[in-house]
Amino acid sequence: MIIRKVEKNDLDGLVKLENLCFPKEEAATRESFEYRIAAFPESFYVAVEKDEIIGIVNGCVSDNVTISDDLFEPEGGHNPKGKNQMIFGLLVDPAYQKQGIAAKLMNHFMNVARQAGREKMVLTCKEHLIKYYEKFGYINQGVSQSTHGGAVWYDMVADL
Repeated sequence: MIIRKVEKNDLDGLVKLENLCFPKEEAATRESFEYRIAAFPESFYVAVEKDEIIGIVNGCVSDNVTISDDLFEPEGGHNPKGKNQMIFGLLVDPAYQKQGIAAKLMNHFMNVARQAGREKMVLTCKEHLIKYYEKFGYINQGVSQSTHGGAVWYDMVADL
């Protein structure tokens, strides 16, 4: 398995994996992935095994300290010079889960953010994932203002 920056020709694989891992209400659309690839490819990585995308981590850069729903929109606040790395999604194909791939993607992304001079990593997650993210140094900030996909999310922040 390798981790590399996203490429334009990854689009079909990204959409397929996103729809496999998230309910329709929460999954990023094809158009959203097109925007993310164009706007912040330096903050978008894929795990690849045998030419197949098996994992994804991505998010914009912002001065925000929480993720708000507007950040998911094209004019939502991506600031390449921002101090914080947001994470919109960390996912692994169910057939490859429990093999440490998500951890490798997270550690890679955190290292990239450190090298870029970012101060914090910011994400939202569901309650059952809080303990998982705490292993990487994230601290639960409580219930998020985000209502993305109609779900209850928790704000998580890690210092870099």
